[in-house]
Amino acid sequence: MFSTWCGLDLHHGDFWDVTLREYDLITTGKIKAKDQEFKAWRVLNQELGILVQFAFHDPKKMPDFTKAAEPAKPASRDRAQDLDKLRAGLMALHFQSKKGT
Repeated sequence: MFSTWCGLDLHHGDFWDVTLREYDLITTGKIKAKDQEFKAWRVLNQELGILVQFAFHDPKKMPDFTKAAEPAKPASRDRAQDLDKLRAGLMALHFQSKKGT
């Protein structure tokens, strides 16, 4: 237990002040955080590999990441349909409140 605690970069002096439940919560959380960090590094390495592949084999088709993409425009809405949905929702709330009385 102590070696796991210290292996997760936790201070050895804090080990003696935690309960078993706290130990379990802390170590489980740290292990999950390290796993997520490794997954993030794997994704970054894979993306780097793809960019290197473009750079060596076909640099003209390499994507330009320096340009910011335009934000997506919201879909057009039908005001009449939105009003009907609102009216139906309010009627449903009204009838649900009347059921109990």
